[in-house]
Amino acid sequence: MERLSRREFLRVSALATAATVAAACVTTTPTPEAAAQPAMAVQPATAAPAAPAAAAPAAAKYSEAPMLAEMVQQGKLPPADDRVPENPFVIEGLDGIGNFGGTWRKSKKGMADGGTYRHMAYRGLIDINQDFEIIPYLAAAWEVSEDARIYTFHLRKGTKWSDGAPLTSEDFRFYYEDAILNRDLTSAHPEEMASVIEGERVPATIVVPDDLTVQYTFPEPKALFYYWANIMLNIPAIPKHFLMQFHKDYADKAALDKAVVDGKVDDWTQLFWNKEDPLKTPERPVHYPWVVQNIWSDEFVTAVRNPYYWEVDTAGNQLPYIDKVTYRDFADTQVTMMWAVNGELDCQCRHIGNFVNYTILKEGEKTGDYTVQLWKQSRVPLMFFNMTTKDPRLQALFREKDFRIATSHALNRDEMRELLYDGFGVNKQYTPPDTSPFYYEKLAKAYLEYDPDKANALLDGLGISQRDAEGFRLWNDGSGQRVSFTALGQEPEVGEELLMVTDYLKDVGIQVNYRGVDRALAIEMTNANEVEMTLSVADCNLVPLADPQFYLKNAEPDSQAWCEAWTLWYLDPTNPNAEKPPEGHWIWTLWGIWEELQKTVGEDKQKELMWKIMDVWVDELPAPGLYGDLPMPIVVKNGFKGIKEGYDWDCCITIYEYIIDCSTWYWDDPAKHV
Repeated sequence: MERLSRREFLRVSALATAATVAAACVTTTPTPEAAAQPAMAVQPATAAPAAPAAAAPAAAKYSEAPMLAEMVQQGKLPPADDRVPENPFVIEGLDGIGNFGGTWRKSKKGMADGGTYRHMAYRGLIDINQDFEIIPYLAAAWEVSEDARIYTFHLRKGTKWSDGAPLTSEDFRFYYEDAILNRDLTSAHPEEMASVIEGERVPATIVVPDDLTVQYTFPEPKALFYYWANIMLNIPAIPKHFLMQFHKDYADKAALDKAVVDGKVDDWTQLFWNKEDPLKTPERPVHYPWVVQNIWSDEFVTAVRNPYYWEVDTAGNQLPYIDKVTYRDFADTQVTMMWAVNGELDCQCRHIGNFVNYTILKEGEKTGDYTVQLWKQSRVPLMFFNMTTKDPRLQALFREKDFRIATSHALNRDEMRELLYDGFGVNKQYTPPDTSPFYYEKLAKAYLEYDPDKANALLDGLGISQRDAEGFRLWNDGSGQRVSFTALGQEPEVGEELLMVTDYLKDVGIQVNYRGVDRALAIEMTNANEVEMTLSVADCNLVPLADPQFYLKNAEPDSQAWCEAWTLWYLDPTNPNAEKPPEGHWIWTLWGIWEELQKTVGEDKQKELMWKIMDVWVDELPAPGLYGDLPMPIVVKNGFKGIKEGYDWDCCITIYEYIIDCSTWYWDDPAKHV
């Protein structure tokens, strides 16, 4: 696959280009010439580091961290040359060749905050780097048939799990055939691994002709398969040698029954998935740069370098550079802010990266011995009015597009940005940023005018023109009750924004009752369809074909819902909270376009269909947006190398710790950070 520079990405979509490549049925191994261009120079997938001098032909090809070299000397590990694949992934970080050693300190918020580890640990079969190039990653190469039905991945020879066991195609087969296709373990087949035919998910088939080849065949074209998170962020494989002891088709029954009892779970399926999760079972082998050493619910969690990691730098040093990562638990965000200002966090955005913290973080730079980097957020704060809320009056009101458009015109976005973001950002609806080839100006600029008169006229037209003595609108059913609803705000991210939104809607006669909640409770309430309205951020739009969940609301029930019961129905019609959308509703149009897009090969056609989805948003405005392009502060300890500001910040395919490969981050003086 031809590699594109960042400038070229602004002209054409490197992501959509992959689909065009699919039609040509070529491998995606980058060329040496192209690999030398970007700041993070990714070398050919098949190229080895420079050979040692002729005088020492027996010298090791790869160097390793001192802590691993010591284990080799003690006979606890084989040499690096025997641990690294024959054709490792070769990369040079933004600050060049780094130093081995040191500890990276981070914080986490409870058991539900596994993303703190996963976002920095996940590694996929293929990758999107910071120049928005699609490149081979754990897979040395990949091919797609002309009709986008057959995907073939070639693994790197000699790749191993973190315990030293071979990572082969059998691990992919085991995951798919013994876990995903097993209806005891996976009740509903994932759409990503199926073709939807007449409303039914028809599973793909898998073939593993040898240890290094994995091939998936779909009944119909699956043009966007390579965007799936288990391809881009992770691998659709699990360690068979470890997990087979917890699978009823492989394990000794008596031993498995005992393990279920010892694990204090109801049956073997719960045990299996608990053992599959490295945050619950640290001994579960992984292919990540760092391996957790204790369960994630502990107050302090440590992850140490993976001795069998499959990336090296251009000098032949096995990555990662940093020895270990520590995570310290907190319940109150103010606590982790204190740690940051005190210099007790080394590189972190999560939980402290809200711009409301910018001034405090900047003021603490000298004391905390860190620098605040600013990245550009792709995310947009949205007002999510749940059209399937259980209150019938609110349900009817929220389904009126004039109501949603009225609330958009009721907001003074300029005032909000000035007060909350020192004027940073631009007013916009939810659309990809203007650096993306999928940017759609027609949607970005829709319904942004601050016009309370227009908002009032639209609301009057909905039959709720009567008001009480305080100016709040009344339902037109004779009850004399106010038009009122509760809005959830995930604190501390949107607390002040929701308070301002509450005031603007009050000015047009709508009573909003603020309720601040944390993310875990918001998700729980939303999954039960107990939410009326939420103010939250929507991201995943830098590369919208990779994760268009906010546009479609068909991917997962979460805390940012504008039609939760419909989402639940799309995923599982038997869900007790599920509701089938009304016939003829425009959400069927969204879902239909998406189903067509997944079968469509070709960059231009894919872009046209994605814009058709955005056209529905222009017409209906499912979730009114506030603004975007906001600065994202990241605390970086002085002396912490390999990360630089100015890049787009998104979630989750292009999360910053992943797009700027954090295994290349290092300390200029590791001895000071142990």
